[in-house]
Amino acid sequence: MKNLLFAVTVATAAGLAGCSPAAESAADAPILPVTQATAPAIGVASSVPELPAQGASAAAFVPAGWRLEQAVEGDISGDGLPDLAFVLRRGDPKLIIRREGFAPSDINPRILGVALGQAGDFRLAGQNHAIFPERDADMLNMDDPFDAGLSVANGVLTLELNLFMSMGGSSMGPYQFHFRQQDGSVKLIGYDHLDVHRMTGDTTAVSVDFLTGRRTDTTGRIDSERETTVASRTAVKPVPLDQVGDGFAFEYDQLTPHTP
Repeated sequence: MKNLLFAVTVATAAGLAGCSPAAESAADAPILPVTQATAPAIGVASSVPELPAQGASAAAFVPAGWRLEQAVEGDISGDGLPDLAFVLRRGDPKLIIRREGFAPSDINPRILGVALGQAGDFRLAGQNHAIFPERDADMLNMDDPFDAGLSVANGVLTLELNLFMSMGGSSMGPYQFHFRQQDGSVKLIGYDHLDVHRMTGDTTAVSVDFLTGRRTDTTGRIDSERETTVASRTAVKPVPLDQVGDGFAFEYDQLTPHTP
């Protein structure tokens, strides 16, 4: 929890200084003078394509009109071959919004893709666009939730999202989603979230291991080293990659009943 608190403290300082912790990566895309009032509304789900079934690299999975934002390799299937995880982002210039006095805001949707290594190339094992919280012209006070937070370590793929509101909203903090191949498909096997109350300084952290059923809840304050941790068990099971919804609204407790 200490590492997460340090990251949140840095993000808070950046946000209060007027700098988004997630740089709006729109430098390479044309910026149209779209205002908040005239920004177009699109059906994100209908704009998200099915990715190719296989490819030699992350670039081979990028559909027309999209770009590769980040890619990492590592063995998440346990077969000794490198696997591939990547984040793609649509490149619609109409969804890059300019407001006077603010940096351009890119609200294009993203896709998380996972491809497993095989002889000579990679086979797509799953994709998910819903896990990335959707921003629209009415949510520009929320910083870009994805800041290249994709990594592989010890056979586990981790996607990190961060919640920070420049105006409004009392909560902030990171959300971590942990995936690996499990029972023949890529599944969510763990979840960590640290919530910091911006007004009071109170912190609440939850960590859930879907494989062992372990859960810990830790409370504290950002100005104190004292913490209280309660361990419990849960019957939550691994969740297929394509069934994980909005990362900021993920209700792990509602998947199966929690038992103290």
